Amino acid sequence: MERTITPPCLIPPLRLRDGTGLTEIASLDEALVFAETHPLPKGDYEGLIRRLQAARETEDVIEAGNAFKWWAESNAILVEPGLPE
Repeated sequence: MERTITPPCLIPPLRLRDGTGLTEIASLDEALVFAETHPLPKGDYEGLIRRLQAARETEDVIEAGNAFKWWAESNAILVEPGLPE
């Protein structure tokens, strides 16, 4: 039986403002694509990209997810659940 690898997930998924609306980010792969296409100035952007690219072990996945959320908060694009969009 062949096993498939599931990309690490962000639980719960994050909702971000992307300039034209909202985008839901549910995995580190999606977070990496979003960050690469939206290189915003606040936070350690280069460190964030490295963390997202290298996350394999559980601790690294958690750290990368937290770094992405912090970066989104720093750039005021994170929409918290229950808050107006």
